[in-house]
Amino acid sequence: MEKVVIIIPTYNEERVIQESLIALEQVFDTIDAARYDMQILVFDSHSLDNTVPVIKALQSTYTNIHVQSEPKKSGLGSAYIQAMHYALDKMNADIVFEFDADGSHQPKYLPWMLKCFDKGADVVVGSRYVKGGFIPDNWSFDRKFLSVMGNLVARIVLSFQYKDWTSGFRGTRANFLKKVDLDKLLSKQYAYKLDLFWQLHRLSANIIEFPIEFIDREKGYSKLPKNNVIDSLKVVFTLRLRALFKNA
Repeated sequence: MEKVVIIIPTYNEERVIQESLIALEQVFDTIDAARYDMQILVFDSHSLDNTVPVIKALQSTYTNIHVQSEPKKSGLGSAYIQAMHYALDKMNADIVFEFDADGSHQPKYLPWMLKCFDKGADVVVGSRYVKGGFIPDNWSFDRKFLSVMGNLVARIVLSFQYKDWTSGFRGTRANFLKKVDLDKLLSKQYAYKLDLFWQLHRLSANIIEFPIEFIDREKGYSKLPKNNVIDSLKVVFTLRLRALFKNA
């Protein structure tokens, strides 16, 4: 049996977190319990609403839901890094998933992504840009442009091998995650995803992109920082420059 830990970072998600957790639990019921031990780790960044009480109320029904918190909001990347340390060191995870709280990632893909691990994958990325993947039709032109162009820049600068460098739905085997110095990732915000993806690529992990349909949140509000584009560009070009000087 392999222990799978789904990490969900939260900040003021009382309107969506219960629905998201129950949807995950319903999909867990379809996964072979003799093969996988499915656990959820919610990492809360000092929510000011009832996010944590809502989660704790669900724990009486679902014993596989765990909650950790930080005393103040430190950024998406920082939250994930702290949660990954906990999943690896305290929960002894074999596979760690990154998963959004807002309903944009559909739990129905988890069984299929786990099958990719069964077939030898070290990392499985829920990809919006491979054949069969989709982004929301109702996204504004600006948001579509930033998403598509952001991935195009990452592909040009880093590697054309992958289509979706910025996906937030990703599973990674613990033995590869432990090889990455998580505390030295270049960004504590959204762009941590790019650096971690790059580190896993440089470790020669077998990375598989699985097509997903990304759904825009219907409740709550987006919490992407205003400097996300600049931060992401800085990370991408820093990684490429480091690689060039290292290989010089």
